[in-house]
Amino acid sequence: MSKSHSSVQITITGHKRDDREYLIGRVRPMFAELFDMILKVLLVKDENTMILHVLSKRVALTLHEWGMPFGRKKLSRLTPDVALDEVSFVRGLFDTDGCVYRKYGPYMQIQFKFASLSLLAYARECLVKRGFHPTSITSDDTKFRFFLSRQTEVDHFFSVIEPKNPKHLKRFQNASRKQSFRQYTHPIEALRRSGTDQTL
Repeated sequence: MSKSHSSVQITITGHKRDDREYLIGRVRPMFAELFDMILKVLLVKDENTMILHVLSKRVALTLHEWGMPFGRKKLSRLTPDVALDEVSFVRGLFDTDGCVYRKYGPYMQIQFKFASLSLLAYARECLVKRGFHPTSITSDDTKFRFFLSRQTEVDHFFSVIEPKNPKHLKRFQNASRKQSFRQYTHPIEALRRSGTDQTL
């Protein structure tokens, strides 16, 4: 959120192709239902950026009461000030600032990456409480991150947390199909190489 003398601008950004379905189909209707306001859509020229935005001091003050600071420079100290549904919180953070990908071969990995160490630590704590084993938090020049690397926990994450961003669901489903194919074909290939396979 950015604040001027008389109003506050609320912006939500994402990739104009990869995140379009999620931002337009889920975030925008959710915002309208919660705050009775319609987010405007801006496609940034010569960039792959989509921005949902609205000017509203009323909504901004509500978000601020919930723990959202004014200005990007204060994101490092971002923590919720109200009780949250922790599964919904983790889902929302992953939908917007997470990713799932094949690390090597058919093996998948989940990454959480965010500018606020305190908020990322809270998300990690929520996962630990639910039996997950995330890695320690590391950092680069601008952001912090942790991973879920155990294959059973990657599957369990999508079953329990139920992400809603279509781009994550498609990547998970594609990687899962490749993993299943490898698990199915590998024993057959091993038999053929050993010369013990039989033709019926």
